[in-house]
Amino acid sequence: MEENNTKKKIKWRLNIFDVIIIICALVAAVLIINYASRSGGGASIIPVGTQETRQYTLELQGMRYGTADLIRVGDTLIDKVEKRSIGTVVSVELRPAMMQTSNSVTGDRVISEVPGRIDAIITVSAQVTVTDSQVSVDGFPLRVGTKVSVNGPAYNGNGFITYVGRSHSS
Repeated sequence: MEENNTKKKIKWRLNIFDVIIIICALVAAVLIINYASRSGGGASIIPVGTQETRQYTLELQGMRYGTADLIRVGDTLIDKVEKRSIGTVVSVELRPAMMQTSNSVTGDRVISEVPGRIDAIITVSAQVTVTDSQVSVDGFPLRVGTKVSVNGPAYNGNGFITYVGRSHSS
């Protein structure tokens, strides 16, 4: 019976893990309040811009002949990394892949054709968001020189953006 009369009281003691959790909660609360109080109400991470249709050009380099031949007008291109649509194919131009090599006789650097490979120059149309700082397709920035990795319905390729069209209203 003595055991029933002597109940142990459990005391809560502040330890290092409790302090870390409290600090994280306070920092998160301050960041949320600060972000929500900014102009625009903090409704979106990407600044709101105007929506318009633009065309841009991709150059997919070093594709195999059979693969490049599968690209068709109307194909939807998907960014391989983020799995988001980056537009619809408007036109396709195929040309032999070229690379810089050394001439074994003279030692000069020359541009020569890569056997069995082809470059695809693809014009793409997309609904873009235009802000003061960038043009983007579903968050994917459209800038000349940006590396792209795309999937089409029956093909994929890697290359660069070579041209971004300007707004027709400017």
